[in-house]
Amino acid sequence: MSVMTAQLLPQVAPDKTPFWRQCLRGFSQCAFQCNEVTGLVFILAVGVHNWRMAVFYVIGVILGTLVCRLLGGDRTLLGLGLFGFNSGLMGLALGNFFVVNAALWIAVFILACIVGAVTVAAARWLPFPFLAAPFIAVFWVIWPMRSAVGLTAINLGAFGHSTVNYFLAILHGAGSALFCITTLSGALFLLGILAANWRHSVVAATGALVAALLAYSWAPGDAVNSGFAGFNAVLAAVATYELVAADLRLAVLAAIMSTWIFAFMNVHWPSPALASGFVITVWVIMFLGWLNPRFNAAAPAGEPELQSEPEAEPKAVQPPLPAPRAPESPGGVTSRGGRIDRPE
Repeated sequence: MSVMTAQLLPQVAPDKTPFWRQCLRGFSQCAFQCNEVTGLVFILAVGVHNWRMAVFYVIGVILGTLVCRLLGGDRTLLGLGLFGFNSGLMGLALGNFFVVNAALWIAVFILACIVGAVTVAAARWLPFPFLAAPFIAVFWVIWPMRSAVGLTAINLGAFGHSTVNYFLAILHGAGSALFCITTLSGALFLLGILAANWRHSVVAATGALVAALLAYSWAPGDAVNSGFAGFNAVLAAVATYELVAADLRLAVLAAIMSTWIFAFMNVHWPSPALASGFVITVWVIMFLGWLNPRFNAAAPAGEPELQSEPEAEPKAVQPPLPAPRAPESPGGVTSRGGRIDRPE
């Protein structure tokens, strides 16, 4: 493990990673990083917002990782921390949406294990990255029956129409990826990503800014400033940059798409939209990447997909002396198109 290229922990093969490092990496995978220091910073980011949510976060990741080990989850994915972060997100969501009572504490333990089991199943059966889908699916199942299991939803109230502050929108959009809407939490979230990969930190901030610029025209000012309208764009931009292609154009596209999809889901879906905008967006972009070479099957691999016909080469014209020789006209002008390769 390295921080800003400085090696702090010895390198270890993913399938040989010890349990404690699997858990720390699980915290960091909430932003698609595989870095123990990032995981510690993320715990701190949640703790400065709400200590109970931080406890739920820790319980979730540890139990999720443990369940996946007991169920024989893929050792490489375990070593990367990919079997812990969905359960960690469940802990954060429970602490964010429900009143703290005895039923909530019990639910954190039970649902963390359930999400861990669903994550193992998703890793085995889905032919594409499961992302945050296991956590979202389980939360959507439990939401309609919340009262029956003793959970009381918090009345979050309506958003006010304050003036948009883009600086706060970026920081709170980043922090809201961990259900934290404090300025310090957002700064720590970006700092945690910076410790693992400075480019990802820039991409995350860019996603939050893109979402704020889009949401300005339709969302109340407080929805933008709180990061509510932007956290899906943060996650979508980083996930696309990491999983699909290290291309800023795709990252911005993902931020735009996820903001619109989240807005649509927030209005029409009967449960909290959560990170559905980011998950659907990444899956759509991956599908388009898979479809693209088949849609343009005639284009040879490695060649431009679209190419214009070259103009006919004009003959050189020799003017009468003593005038100078006229230069030949350029020919063979072509246009080049980009390609998005099918993700592995």
